[in-house]
Amino acid sequence: MNKLIIYLFLISHSLFAQTVKIDKDSILIGEQIKLIITNPLNETNIWPIYNDTITENIEIIRSNNVDTNDNIISQEFIITIWDSGNYYIPPIKFSEKNITPIKLLNVSNINVAEDALLKDIKQPILIPIGWTDLWPYFLVIFIVLLILFLFKKYYSQNKKVISVVKEKKVPEDIYAINELEKLESLELLKIGKIKRYHSSISEILRRYLELRFKFIALESTTYEIIRKLKKEINKEEVEKIRIILERSDLAKFAKSKPSDKENIESMLLAKNVIISTRKNTENG
Repeated sequence: MNKLIIYLFLISHSLFAQTVKIDKDSILIGEQIKLIITNPLNETNIWPIYNDTITENIEIIRSNNVDTNDNIISQEFIITIWDSGNYYIPPIKFSEKNITPIKLLNVSNINVAEDALLKDIKQPILIPIGWTDLWPYFLVIFIVLLILFLFKKYYSQNKKVISVVKEKKVPEDIYAINELEKLESLELLKIGKIKRYHSSISEILRRYLELRFKFIALESTTYEIIRKLKKEINKEEVEKIRIILERSDLAKFAKSKPSDKENIESMLLAKNVIISTRKNTENG
């Protein structure tokens, strides 16, 4: 009897954990609703990555980071649709056995009465300007004038020629490769520091991408980085970066333990990406 209860619990847990949920299945045009996808962590081999849309017509307004709780991995999206009709959220595949069912979403037009009176847009309300509105501008002007005065006074009193030796900067690709080689020399894999190993690879790669493509990669999510780089480099390199960063995210937040092959692969992919995307110094 106890074995039967445990068996039924495991089946129900698997069925209910692997879901795609929406707030409601009928909305008005432009109305925003929440979409949540979940799956057991130990049964997740693939995690979907969406850009701006779920399908051609289902637009993503906002997406949250991937989260894990009680061996369940989940992600939340805010979605909307800008045309009426019936739309399907397609099955989401987490593994060969874990595939969500199709979800139907009905979108309706906003009903407007035939005899409704159209009104003009209200004009902005004019608010009298007072001292509280002006003093910040006077303060800024005063500070700017003070800075200009001090700057002029300082340089008028110092007529010596100052020679500035520009520090020769190490190119970002050479710096990143050197950092990866230093990481390898620590032999973190031999002492079981898997999480630190993948986090370090992710940080080095993110810092390189930040310097190379001039955007804040260190503070961006994996999804935001992939979205940015799709406009900069080819699909093959984007896919390599996605594998490295997602593997690091799972090792860090989901406490996943990559295999020995995956550990070595992340290091090789990181070096390959840096070499393939580095600047052509001959062309500047």
